[in-house]
Parts: sequence; C-alpha cells; structure tokens
Amino acid sequence: MHKLNIGMITCNYFMRIYDNRKPADFNWGNMVAKYRSEFTRDDFRTLAKEIRRLGYENIEIWEPTFSHFVYTEKEAEDMAQELAGMGFHSIVYCIGGWSGDDIGSMEKAYRFAKALGSGVVTGCISRPDHDKVLTEANRCGQKYGLVFAIENHPEPCIEKPEDVAEIMRNYETVGANLDTGIYNMLGYDVLSAADLLKDRIYHIHLKDTRKGGNECLPIGEGDAPLTATLKKLRDWGYENMVSVEYEYEGDPAPGLTKSMEYIKSILEEKH
Repeated sequence: MHKLNIGMITCNYFMRIYDNRKPADFNWGNMVAKYRSEFTRDDFRTLAKEIRRLGYENIEIWEPTFSHFVYTEKEAEDMAQELAGMGFHSIVYCIGGWSGDDIGSMEKAYRFAKALGSGVVTGCISRPDHDKVLTEANRCGQKYGLVFAIENHPEPCIEKPEDVAEIMRNYETVGANLDTGIYNMLGYDVLSAADLLKDRIYHIHLKDTRKGGNECLPIGEGDAPLTATLKKLRDWGYENMVSVEYEYEGDPAPGLTKSMEYIKSILEEKH
C-alpha cells in the first residue's frame, strides 16, 4: 500500500511566542517579527522534537520559526542534520508569502532552502505582482534545483484553482500548494481543484475548515472532503509532502494528535 508522506507545518504553533495566550493587541506582522527576534535555535529544536513525538515524520518549516533572515546557510545545513537525527525524512521551506517588495531577498530564501535539504519552497503570491515574482522564483528554481508551490490564499493573492493552473504553466519550476481548508472555506470544490492541479501539485496543506467559516479545525472535524482527498492522493501514488495545518489560538498539540489519528484511520482502511 502506498504510504503518504505526512508532515506538519510549524506555523501551527504561531501562538507559542505568546505562551499560547493571544494578546489583546495581536497583529500577525508583529508576531512574525517577534518570532524572528526571540525564537532561538534551541526553541526551534524543542518544537521539532515535540512535532516528532506527535508522530509526524516530515516537517515544513515556516520561515519565522527558523528564518533565512536570521540564520546562515551553514546553520541551515547543521539544522537539517539535526532534524534527520530526530527522525524527520524530508523538509519543506514555507516563506509565508511574496509580493514585488520581496524580489531582492528571494534568492537568499532559495539558498537557505537548498541548505536545509528542501526541494520545495511554498507560499502565497500577490496576484498583482505575480509575473515578476514568479519570474524570479523560476530563475532561482532553475539555478538551485528547487520548485516553488503556489498556495491558494484568498485574493489579492492567486486564489482560484483555474488561475493557479493557468499561471503555473508559464514557469518551469512553479506548481501548486493545494490548501484544502482555504478552498473549502471559500466554497470551492476541493476534489475538483485537486484533479485540475494534479500534474503539478508539489505540496499540500491538509487543513480542515467549515464552508463559510474562518477557523482551522482538527482534521476530520470540519466539512472539507478530506477522507476523499486522502484516498485520492493514496490512489494517485502522490509522493510529495502532505503537511497538516491547524492554526489554533492555544496549544495545538491535542488537535494535531487527533489529526494524525484521523489520517491513520483513513490510510489504514483496505481499498
């Protein structure tokens, strides 16, 4: 039976920098800056070990938790060795999102991802800037042997599956990062989106939500068609990482445990 490469993205712990208590003046940008300035390598090691203990064998590093703006490529290489020693099989590097303002630092992110041993860089792309951003991503991808996976965040990012499909065809090293939860929240047909993007899905954010809602739920507790999605990926023989995303304003560990139990129950069913 084909085994999916189940991983976890470290942004699930976005409230850890505030001791899992959301401050009254919470701001996403300020939180990102706080991670970059205060979250140490030891903090990241501790987080990675916790993720591994929850049963996740692959890891998607969200940039602020171990960032190319903070650490050197040598430190990335060293961390990759440590993660392998913990039992992680593969690493993906998530830059969050890029607009035209980020073009000057994109190659640095690619060099860092390469040093981590990642073959995939993920993130959302500003729709108004997409051509110049993805032209640079494609150049860096060709230079360093990596691919970029467009995450379908809401507009003004590249959102619609048809737009992702059309745009990614223009670049040799660009494909899709299918975010099941965002498509479900926005009312798209997740399974149809997967079929449309199938040939160039380089990464997946397995996220559960409710249609019309605005929050993540443990896998299996929303109404995203994740049972069918997991079975489809298994039947395809999908080989890239499936990264569980459960952003929660508290300690996400219980929900991430439930998510892994749900995924195992689906993948272990006979078919």
